[in-house]
This record gives sequence, C-alpha cells and structure tokens, in this order.
Amino acid sequence: MAEFLLVADQVSPVVEGELSGCAAALALALSVAKHRVTIVSLATPDQASRLPGMARRLRTIRIRVGAGDQELSLYEGRSAVSQCALYALGAQSENRGRRSVLLASAANSLVRDQICWPDVVVGWGETSALALACAPSAHAAFVVPDGRWDQPLSGDERAELDPENPAVAVSNGMLVGLGAIEADVVVLPCPGAAEAFRRAAELSCRASDQPVTSMRFGCDELPHDPATDPALAATFSAESPSGKQECRRILIRRTSLAVGPRTLLLATGPLDPARGGREILDAVSRLGRADVAVVFPAGGDRALVDQANVLAIGSPGKVTVFPELGWEAERQILAAADAVFLADATDLTGRPASLALRYGALPLAPDAGANGDYLVDRDVASQTGCGLLYAPADPWGGVGAIQRAIALRTNVELWQPLLASLMRAAPRWSATAASLEAICLTPRAA
Repeated sequence: MAEFLLVADQVSPVVEGELSGCAAALALALSVAKHRVTIVSLATPDQASRLPGMARRLRTIRIRVGAGDQELSLYEGRSAVSQCALYALGAQSENRGRRSVLLASAANSLVRDQICWPDVVVGWGETSALALACAPSAHAAFVVPDGRWDQPLSGDERAELDPENPAVAVSNGMLVGLGAIEADVVVLPCPGAAEAFRRAAELSCRASDQPVTSMRFGCDELPHDPATDPALAATFSAESPSGKQECRRILIRRTSLAVGPRTLLLATGPLDPARGGREILDAVSRLGRADVAVVFPAGGDRALVDQANVLAIGSPGKVTVFPELGWEAERQILAAADAVFLADATDLTGRPASLALRYGALPLAPDAGANGDYLVDRDVASQTGCGLLYAPADPWGGVGAIQRAIALRTNVELWQPLLASLMRAAPRWSATAASLEAICLTPRAA
C-alpha cells in the first residue's frame, strides 16, 4: 500500500464539473486499490462550510502571495465522492498564479505537519504545478487532464510566484512548463496529446529525457452507471441489457419520433462550432430517406440549435431536438440511443465516446485525436471493434459511418451481441489507477 497526495484546484464535491468529477473518481479508484489517498483542493469559506462533514481546523496557514502574507483557514473532512481524506483551503482566485501558490501552500502545510507523507504526489491540472515539489522524496506525476495547456501567465499572475524559485525563471511563464520541470513524469489523456506535448517548442524548458506518457481515463464514476442511474426510466447492464429497450421506448414516446423496431436511433454530440456542430448538421441533412431517427441535444450554439429545429420541422417524426437541458437529459439520451454521432476532430480525451460506450451506444467518431487513438473500427467478419471511424476531412465520411450503423442495426444477429460488447469496452477508472501505479510505484520498488 502506498500513500498518494492528489492536488487539484477543483475537485468534486467541493466544485461540481466534469474535470473535478474525474479527479475525485481517480482518487476513489486509488483508494479501492488499497492505497491511502489524501486530496488537497481550494474552496471559498462558504463552499467549504456547506459541505457535510467538513470542519475548519483551528490552526491557520500563513501564505505568502505577491507582496504580502495572508492567514487562511484549512477545512478537513471526508470526500462524499471517494471517502478519501479531503482538505480544502478557504480561498479562491481567478489569478492562475495565485491559485497555484495557494494549492502549493496547502500541500506543503500537510506534509510539514506530517498529516500525510506521500509516496506519490499527483498534480491534476496546471495550477497544481508548484505543489509537485511539496514532498521532495515523493514521486511526482503531473497530469494535464484535457490534453491542452493555457497561454503563458500574465504579468500580474506571474508576480504571485516566488521569483527566487529557479523553476519559475526557466518555465517561460507557463504553468504547464513549471509542472513539467517539477514532475518526474507527465501524463496526458491520449498518445496524440503526449506527442504534441513532447514536440511543443514553448515547453523546451523541460528536460529532453523526461518521461511523457498517456493513459486512458475512465468514465464509470457516479452517476454514469446505467445499472444504478436514477435518471433513467429503466436500468440495465452488459449482463442484463433489456432495460435499454425500455429507455429507448420512453424517449421515442417523449419526442414523438416514428421509429420502427430496426430503425437506428441516433443521438448527436453538442451543436457547438468548436466541437463539430456544423459538421453534425451537415451530415444529418444529407441522410435523405435512410431508416434513422435523429435526436439533437437542446444545448449548444443558438444558431445551430435553430438550424436543427428547422430540420426537425422539415422531417417530422425523423428529427427532433430534445426538449430538456442538463446532465440528466444527456444520460437519458445516451441510455436510449443506438448510436452517437460525434464530429469533434480535436477531442483529446475521448470522453464523449467513452460515455456512449458506457450506456451501450455505438460511437461514430472522426479518426483523429483521442478517438483515433482509442476506438477500434467495427469489423463485421471478426465481430471486433467498438466504434465506427470516418475520415474527418471528408464531408460524406460521417454519412457513410451512419449508413454502416444503419446496416448493423437492421441485423438482429449482429446487433444484440454488439450491445454488451460496447458496454464492456467502456474504460474504467480502476484501469487508470493501475496505469498510474505502474508509472509511479514500480520504478521506485525496483
């Protein structure tokens, strides 16, 4: 058993969000693997005091930020998500340099007071960069969870950092560069992102022989579990998939779609121009009389959603915009859909496709980014593969992928076994934790 210190400026349940939920899920997976895990994060005093079980420590922490010192409260308790020890410093800031200093000060305080003595420090996100040096004897892993990094710090943000820290001086004003300098290994969410990190000219400050690796992040954190998800009309699993048919029936009734027993019920990704929203609309408009019913999500770019509504008016019973917003609505669509059409060729996490797999929906995705790295194109002859890939630069490529999915859906002998295999192919946080163990603990043991 090893001791892990996970440092993230946002972590669930302190702050709810996709990346904060992933940080908590990784902590839970490490805890389930019999490791001791301590989480350090930031929260406003009001946020921390509202969390059940969180209490303010009597001893405050003195923090030097910018030109002065501050006394801040540290809150402690147990994470409702992961049941790991959770510490939240009572402060928040939009200044990235200040957030990094606050996180590092909180982590240093825990190590200095011997509340934890980590074997591994995991920095989740750029603002964890300074905290990676809080325990010099520990193995430091710097995780860039979305595969991208921000612009260099502004003058005001850089003024918050310690000018006497030699790493600050050579990091080119970039927190991700500072994190790479302080870390023993850098972790990114897909091989493509790792290769871009290695080649980035702005990160020449890091050692040329520094290990840069990738690992696939899980997607099975709660509430993303179709066997227990309270938002669904019926629950299901790979072993008992019959509930998915009930979810499909309920969504068809709510949206008034004209869907036959072998019609492909196709959900789409968000109608966001930065995530392939225009390409999604273009592909759907080219489908003609194909045996497919399309469900667009309600959120996204207003102009693109308006175009989707125009398509729905022109194709009654075949195209609809789901009437509700929110995480529950997204999960209800995934649970009912036979396939999910994605068009973001720049996605470096693969999370939308992973969630589709989790709910038994076949991902149709461009052969680029994380999807190109992780999805295996379905081969009918060998009954292998967990997605349908298409060339992102081909305007008819997405239409071809949808036509292939329609052909699969009409063949019951092919479709029923596919449903269970899709759900089993969804990545798990336990596998992510095992990869992190192999990276951080095996070399030290050797």
